[in-house]
Amino acid sequence: MIEDDVAAYLRSHPAFFNAHPQLLAELQVEHPQDGRAVSLVERQVLALREKNGSLESKLRELIIFGSHNDVLADKLHRLTLALLRADDLEMTFGVLVESLKSDFAIPQALVRWWDGADPNLVSHEAFADVSDGMRDYVSGLRVPYVGPLAAHESKTWLPSGGDAQSYAYVPLNTDVSAGVLMLASEDGQRFSPDMATDVLTRLGELATVAIQRYIEIPMLQRA
Repeated sequence: MIEDDVAAYLRSHPAFFNAHPQLLAELQVEHPQDGRAVSLVERQVLALREKNGSLESKLRELIIFGSHNDVLADKLHRLTLALLRADDLEMTFGVLVESLKSDFAIPQALVRWWDGADPNLVSHEAFADVSDGMRDYVSGLRVPYVGPLAAHESKTWLPSGGDAQSYAYVPLNTDVSAGVLMLASEDGQRFSPDMATDVLTRLGELATVAIQRYIEIPMLQRA
């Protein structure tokens, strides 16, 4: 018989050791850590301890992950309430940027909006000129970009653009590509390519709706 035959036999006869209980004490296997010989029962106990340790570690990770999600949900909720209280477009921009910096601890955040900009607010930095290349780049994003690369001229938008090491570009889409939410950090791992972008997507949707309501009203009034 070969080892596979023995293993197959024991799997198909789970009551084997009930009929031969003395073998449990007689069989010796190698300890997984120090290599000394231990009984089969002791080895099984060690295996169960390892499995329990792994389960406990996963449980701790789930608890931490759940707590992290609760914190993010609370921050999004506070931002939503603050945006609902904003009385005009300029305050909406201010609330959005300030919340990202203070609540979400993002060092640099700004908005660029190019769809239906209010001519009465063209002096606001959110309506500053954006190149066609940048607009095309944002229009092509299906999910927010996160990583070390600054897109087109956007690095010059930041007060200290040369210090940023990681970026996030969140598209702001209505029926068309309307703008972008740009986030940046001096920490190269803050916006790493492997991070989840679902929260950023929600931020983008929330920002779009908040801005759009003040963009559309003046356009309808002029019409």
